[in-house]
Amino acid sequence: MENLSIMIKPASGMCNMRCTYCFYCDITEKRSVKHYGFTDPETMHNIISKAFGIAKRSISFVFQGGEPTLAGLDFYESFVAKVKQLNKNKISVNYALQTNGLDLDENLIEFFAEHKFLLGLSIDGDAKIHNQNRLDKEGAGSHSRAMRTARLFELYGVDYNILVVVTRQTAKHIEKIYNFYKKNNFRHLQFIPCLAPLGEDPFANPYSPRPDEYEMFLKKLFKLYYKDFMGGNYTSIRFFDNLVNIAMGGQAEQCGLFGYCPGHFIIEGDGSVYPCDFYCVDHWYLGNINELDFLELANSEKMGEFIQSSYHEDHLCKSCEFAALCRGGCRRDRDPALAGKAGENIYCDALYNFFQEAEPAIKEIARIESGRQIF
Repeated sequence: MENLSIMIKPASGMCNMRCTYCFYCDITEKRSVKHYGFTDPETMHNIISKAFGIAKRSISFVFQGGEPTLAGLDFYESFVAKVKQLNKNKISVNYALQTNGLDLDENLIEFFAEHKFLLGLSIDGDAKIHNQNRLDKEGAGSHSRAMRTARLFELYGVDYNILVVVTRQTAKHIEKIYNFYKKNNFRHLQFIPCLAPLGEDPFANPYSPRPDEYEMFLKKLFKLYYKDFMGGNYTSIRFFDNLVNIAMGGQAEQCGLFGYCPGHFIIEGDGSVYPCDFYCVDHWYLGNINELDFLELANSEKMGEFIQSSYHEDHLCKSCEFAALCRGGCRRDRDPALAGKAGENIYCDALYNFFQEAEPAIKEIARIESGRQIF
């Protein structure tokens, strides 16, 4: 493999918060082993050594949870030291980590800055909106502590972006949320639609936006993005940046825009490997990194089944004028699978109506950027 990306859950699904909409809490409840514990030194060694045994050009180690910072500074110091020890061929190595920002020690933040970790910090908007769903173990809102972490990131020079879960509440207040981010100089944003519990009615819960709400959200947010871009006040929004890059003839880097799920390596605390963060359940267990290498996992029957089942063959997509931009969307938005293939995107109508309105502006930005390509 030229480039290898690995997501590691060093604290499994354990977390110091109890966000009301947490998709991974739902995932852990649906498998035979809820939490796999902390990643031990042997598993760490096997992940790193086997990664260097197959990657030729670059490796990205991405840490997620639960809350991955619960693994502690010692874990990350040991991990980086082991990478340096085993990187005999001087392969390019990148680190990223997603955090709730609740209780980050300044020594850990300084370490992340020193080793150039890209941090994703979850902040769902201003205090009122954020604190509706992002609660600590005592049931208190976490906004002030997440904001404190953002300021510490800036103080120590950490490269970070803001991760936003799109709920029905955030969809309704997107202008207010976007302006809050601008006021706080948050210029790199990733909006992630709230996932319903796996295998359940996607709109039966009070969090996942309905199609009309998601359509309204996309249209309003894109207008803000477009206005600021044209006014020389660009804010990066990952989904829209990807659409512009596709319109420029480039490749999407967001897997939901590939047109299928290529399969990933998600490694739980005990070394168990799954093909996608959204599917870390018993049915999609690929094997254990302590017993298999990455090539064996990639070529496993279960990985092949997962990839094949992600291909979308809906007749509406085949005839859709926006298929080249949309690509069918994320596999989780196309469950349940029918006859072994992913079904129609639950947001199909919302996306179609959004593209009808936004496509000319997407192409206009692409024409402007074709010479200097900031995306």
